[in-house]
Formats: sequence, C-alpha cells, structure tokens
Amino acid sequence: MANHSSFSDRTLLALARKKRGWTQAYVAEMIDVSVDAVRRWESGRLPYPASIQKLCQVFAMSPQELGLFNDQSQALSGPWEPDDAEKQAAWEIYVELVTRVPISLLENNQGLLSEALASFYSLFQTTRTILRQLGPVQGHPDAQPEKSVSYLAVGMLNLALRPLLSRWHPLLKDHEDRRPMTMGVLEHERQWEYHNELRQEMIALRPTLLYYANAFAEIAGTTSLIARTHME
Repeated sequence: MANHSSFSDRTLLALARKKRGWTQAYVAEMIDVSVDAVRRWESGRLPYPASIQKLCQVFAMSPQELGLFNDQSQALSGPWEPDDAEKQAAWEIYVELVTRVPISLLENNQGLLSEALASFYSLFQTTRTILRQLGPVQGHPDAQPEKSVSYLAVGMLNLALRPLLSRWHPLLKDHEDRRPMTMGVLEHERQWEYHNELRQEMIALRPTLLYYANAFAEIAGTTSLIARTHME
C-alpha cells in the first residue's frame, strides 16, 4: 500500500504539466534546468528546495499538490534519540506553531488574510532564532544529518511556507497599497479578486502544518496540545 501511494504522488507533477499542455522542455526552460532534471522529478526524484519553490510559482500550486512534499516521518524514523537541546528547540517551535493564526482553520468570513500571512512571516524569523540558539547540527550516532530538529524546521520553512509566501505576499501587498482612504481594511481585502483563493490555499496548508506540529511535539516528548486549541 505504501509503495502504491508513493507512486501516485510521483505522477502529480507530470499530471499537472500535461493538464496545462506543457512539454517537459517548456517546464525546464521556465525553471532554468535541463530536460533530464524534469524527467527525474516526474519519475519520483525530489528537486532541491529552490527548484521546488520555482515549480510552485510556475504551476501556482503547493508542493503537496505537485507531489513534491517529502514525508519527514521517514527521515525521522530509526535509532535517533534527540538530546535535551533538540527537545527544547522542538518544544519552542511547536508552541509557535499551535498558537498562531495560520494553523487554525480559517473559517469563511472570519479574520484578515493579511494578519495570517504576517503570522507566517514572523514564524520564519522566530524559527531562525531558535535554530541559531540550538547551534550547528551535531553528528548523531547513525551519521544521518536529516535526523535533526534543524532539518525538520528548514523543511517546514522552505517546502511548506515559502511557496505560499513568495506567491501571495507581493500580490496582497499590492492590493493593500491601492486601498482608498475611505474604505476599511476588512472590506477592501474581501473585495480582492484573489481573496477566496488565498484563503483556500491557507486552509489546504493546514494538514501539513499539523503534521510538522505533531512531529515537533513527538521530538519534544510532550502531549499534543492541538486538540485544546480549537483546531478540529
């Protein structure tokens, strides 16, 4: 069953390309890579984070929708025992995640999208600060660098959050700059042509953020607080 699911995920990029009538050569030109690279991606090899970001921008889709989201649970499995510093860092990142607007389900006609995006952006800076305090990744007995809080956190930022922010932040900022002085912020935002689309993308990102939150909670050795934060 696991192999079948993995194979299905690997076809998503090819399906998205074919749906648009694009050739592999066209995608390669847009991303500035070789055609062979696109072929490898469509056969299941994950691109580097920078290429994933470009693909998300070109297709206007998330890494999950393109089948480019690497399940970190496999990377974290195995004989790895986080030390006390990693557990503390995982707990701090976990708290940041579960207490922010974006991880809560954005119900229709509630809240400002600009505030949610701002919360996403501040998560970048906070996570960077926590990782700096944690220090360089230390070698684990199994010599696998992906088994670390830092690896998981960078994956969250680059693969889950960055594609959303890089696409939507400039678009929403441009709309906000054109708000008439006589119109309220909420009213103007809801008149934006992309309002519902952005809201739905944020909602679609929620399962991924919940996955990361649960992963950090497991590393920290704490009971999940998600059920207590009205995120059903």
